[in-house]
Amino acid sequence: MLAAPSCNLGTCALGRAIDGYGAPLDDGPRLYGSRVPLVLRAPRPSERVAITAPLWTGVRVVDGLLTIGRGARVGIFGAAGSGKSAFVEAIVAGCAADAVVVCLVGERGREAQRWIALRSDRNTIVCATSDRPAHERVAAAHVAVAHADALRKRGLHVVLVIDSMARVAAALREIGVAAGESTGRGGYPPSVFAQLARLVEVAGEMQSASMTLIATVLADGDDRDPVSEAARSFLDGHIALSTRLAQAGKFPAVDVLSSASRTMEFVAGQTQLQAARRLRRAIALLDRIDDARTLGIEPVDRAALRAIAAEPRLESFLRQGRCVSDSGATLSQLCEIAGLLGDDAGDR
Repeated sequence: MLAAPSCNLGTCALGRAIDGYGAPLDDGPRLYGSRVPLVLRAPRPSERVAITAPLWTGVRVVDGLLTIGRGARVGIFGAAGSGKSAFVEAIVAGCAADAVVVCLVGERGREAQRWIALRSDRNTIVCATSDRPAHERVAAAHVAVAHADALRKRGLHVVLVIDSMARVAAALREIGVAAGESTGRGGYPPSVFAQLARLVEVAGEMQSASMTLIATVLADGDDRDPVSEAARSFLDGHIALSTRLAQAGKFPAVDVLSSASRTMEFVAGQTQLQAARRLRRAIALLDRIDDARTLGIEPVDRAALRAIAAEPRLESFLRQGRCVSDSGATLSQLCEIAGLLGDDAGDR
């Protein structure tokens, strides 16, 4: 029997950029360290522990309203031009993790070069650009997951970024179709979704260590897109980016009302949860009365008037530019704005 393929991964790859076979892309020396097999094995349910701690990202709108649990699997959904790359860069720069693994699958060479230049000592860039064969693009995802798993086994809290899930699925489709597999919805063989689920399931919280997965998913507004639909089914939350907000120059362009975190209730305190509910209600109310206000019709009910009065503070909270926001400052601002919005029956 042939041995499973393996690479030198783990702490030896921190601060480095490698390709889908573990070879250096940064003009540095070859990696020397532990050989890690590239066979993906998800932890058994008995090996996992409950998600109880937040992963602070440094992005206010995420940390305050869509808090990610450490060890969760979260998707960033958005169309081209919605600011996914800049949003991911902000999370990579500001997240409270011991190590960050960024997997670039099918990315443009120019973007890959920029990521390589931006890497730090705690980061690893795993890259297979769009011109590489489908097998190498899939291999890059396997190397990134195996590397993140090796770091987790060393007791580190790891963030794994896969950019993008849609391009991993496209590479898997190329391989499957070439092998003669029958295709289903969107031209994808059924095996594609099973292999995506295998990648995702490796992430999770373990005793004293974790792997949090953040995967971008290209979404063009069609909720029936099979990759987007499958990703929503096996991820623990989704952050939707709005092209309309991005075109208005607002960053991050997160559509709060279309986003959700399934782990927030397990990692956030009651004060934060109550404040977040107030802000979400205010955002929904302002969205609902936007057309009327454009026509010069101003509301008269107290909840709407409070939301309008707090709108400048709310907008400032949602848009922060490229700076990193401390979690303490984020929660403090969240509670201050919630105080301006006042109490109502929905808080009780």
